[in-house]
Amino acid sequence: MVAHDPFTAYEQGVVDSPAVVVLGGIGNGKSSLLKTVYVLRPLILRGRRVVVMDRKDQNGEGEYAEVARQFGNEPFRMVLGGGGTTINILDPVVLASAGIAGQYRLLRAVTELANDGEGLTKWERPALRAAHRATLRQAEADGITPRLEHLLAQLGRLHPEFADHSPATKEKLHQGGVAVRHMLSALLSDELAGLFDGETSPEVRLADRLTVFDVSQLPDEGPAVSMVMAVANVWLLGTLRQQRGLRTNFVAEEGWDLVGGPGGRVFRRNSKLARGLGLSNIAALHHVADIPVDDPAIAMLKEAGTAHLFKQERDDDVQAVIRTYGLDPSSAGVLANLNTGHHLLKIGSRREIHVEHVRSTMERVITNTDSAMMLDGRGRGL
Repeated sequence: MVAHDPFTAYEQGVVDSPAVVVLGGIGNGKSSLLKTVYVLRPLILRGRRVVVMDRKDQNGEGEYAEVARQFGNEPFRMVLGGGGTTINILDPVVLASAGIAGQYRLLRAVTELANDGEGLTKWERPALRAAHRATLRQAEADGITPRLEHLLAQLGRLHPEFADHSPATKEKLHQGGVAVRHMLSALLSDELAGLFDGETSPEVRLADRLTVFDVSQLPDEGPAVSMVMAVANVWLLGTLRQQRGLRTNFVAEEGWDLVGGPGGRVFRRNSKLARGLGLSNIAALHHVADIPVDDPAIAMLKEAGTAHLFKQERDDDVQAVIRTYGLDPSSAGVLANLNTGHHLLKIGSRREIHVEHVRSTMERVITNTDSAMMLDGRGRGL
């Protein structure tokens, strides 16, 4: 039997981070491990809670919806077009996570996601930063909570900090602000309406046990899921600053956005804060070899103190995993031939060990990937 808890290992200095990465192809047991080891089992422990990004559609809602209800909470239903849950990117809770600079980084990431992942220019970045600060100042003066529409109204204006710039520079900053306004206007249009265009919905609060963001009805294509994941994680950090004491798992079964792209940059910048607040980001990924070796995402994968390495079906993935986690080269044959439910467990600098993930009868029923996760009224599998 292998016993391992990322939080305990972090506190004992066994690992440098409580973050977890689960790697491997589809159908090899990653989902079952996440659902049992990092969702269901922690929920029976004192002092633990779980936040899940629920992407798998089951009859019109996420697969964790019924489990959330058994713990007394409705999932946050993220849908386009209104009628679902809204999170205000400029909410004071988001501001509380990492201050004005942290909120600006989130705004920048969301803007870049709206711009097909392209980074902002050297003129667009200061234009957004100045508009953000002006929005916060005006909202404080008016005694209101700032919203995205207030930010859009400030973009393209020539703010006081630009007063001593040359006319040519002012024009470039103006154009940069107009460009950012155009990018962010998608969040108020039909394309992304309902997610961020208003006050944070009153039901958005962190539950003591299980909180579920149901993103199962959002399109796989486009930036919506990536945006929600980034905003939800920063909102969670802000909430944890005010509600300390419980160790929290943030689970994403499709976890690229936790390590790569504009959203990944936000997670990386907040990783030290997350550790201090008792937050473990847990991400599952498929093909490590698809990530360039100099991509910052590789550094994020290496920072995870715990890695569950399931079967790698491509030789380039096998070699990438061995390189990323410093495995014994002899593990190549093992990685390529692991049975379903088996994986190599890498904890900190310790040598990897071959583990079989064993589920109880109840856990097998609950975590059946062909049906929604179900519990009866007494917390048992249906």
